[in-house]
Amino acid sequence: MATTTRTVVGQLSEVVPFLEAGVLGRSHSASAEAAVDLETYAGGIAVRGYERFSMMGNNRVGMSVTAIQDGPHVHIVGVTLGGSQAMFLKLNTIGEEEFLATLNSTISQWEEEHPGG
Repeated sequence: MATTTRTVVGQLSEVVPFLEAGVLGRSHSASAEAAVDLETYAGGIAVRGYERFSMMGNNRVGMSVTAIQDGPHVHIVGVTLGGSQAMFLKLNTIGEEEFLATLNSTISQWEEEHPGG
């Protein structure tokens, strides 16, 4: 399993589609598997589930992305799982780390294109 937690300035309604386009565009075998949007007093929560094929592990890797509006900020949490090998310990987590890297590079692109919000 690999995780990332980042915070950007922006609106959930703009950040989430940007993240989705980036994750799907950076991985040829990635697909969007699930989407849930909840409205809250603070602005909302969006949860997305993605899956892709990992050539290194010859298996599928999943990633959950949660984005939470908090005033002018959007908190983003990414968690990848699956894709490792072995029964009792984690071996070959390269696929998980590479899938998470697609999210991190997309977030970095958002920050470059929206400096200071």
